Amino acid sequence: MFDSPISGSIRIPKTAEVLAGRVRKAIIRGELKAGDKLPSEAQLITDFEVSRPTIREAIRILESEGMISVSRGARGGAKVNVLTNDMVTRAAGVALQSRGATMKDIYIARSVIEPPAARLAAENRPAEAAAALRKQLETERNLGSIGGQHALAAAIAEFHRILLDECGIIALGVVGKALQDVVELHMQLSIRANVRTLDTTDRRTRFGLRSQEKLIELIEAGDGPGAEAHWVAHMEAAGKVWLEGVDSTSVIDVLD
Repeated sequence: MFDSPISGSIRIPKTAEVLAGRVRKAIIRGELKAGDKLPSEAQLITDFEVSRPTIREAIRILESEGMISVSRGARGGAKVNVLTNDMVTRAAGVALQSRGATMKDIYIARSVIEPPAARLAAENRPAEAAAALRKQLETERNLGSIGGQHALAAAIAEFHRILLDECGIIALGVVGKALQDVVELHMQLSIRANVRTLDTTDRRTRFGLRSQEKLIELIEAGDGPGAEAHWVAHMEAAGKVWLEGVDSTSVIDVLD
């Protein structure tokens, strides 16, 4: 039999998926706002001319995505949630867990995307990116003296997220938000797994903060190639510390 270049099975979306998609777009566009209630089941059945099981499946899809919350009782119903970064983080965590991703996988991915993001930040929005990163660096410096290593690790993870968020490319900012919890938990795990003397820990912390300061200076100067090259070197050096003893740990072992 002749195989056509356009042959192959086509998956037809279920009616519930189409309905969920319409509601999802309305929420994202702001046509449905946080706190708004969806019409009743009876009204949705009439409006869309579909069955009750189809409506309920669409509601379950949206609820599982965190787009809506459903309450029971006489005054119950489906209500639109506030869209938060937690939705992105939770979805990414589930996907990474289901695929068996490890801490090494996460770090390699970050090492691929963060240096170009540093370059984009320097070339697209040097003043804004430098200001946001410098503010976070000050937070890290303060925590280094009063907050302990675990609080500092969370602040460092936030620095990396801000870098992706400030590069001027929305998609990279979303990636940063999606990976934030995994990155923070990875750093916490690394600290627990590699107990060192206070002197060694402080020395490495000071080195890391100086490297961040150098990155900020390069971004502020608009030196895209310099910022990218510096962050390549930083991620390579930092990886030797943060992956020590935890590189093969699965994401499923650190996320609840």
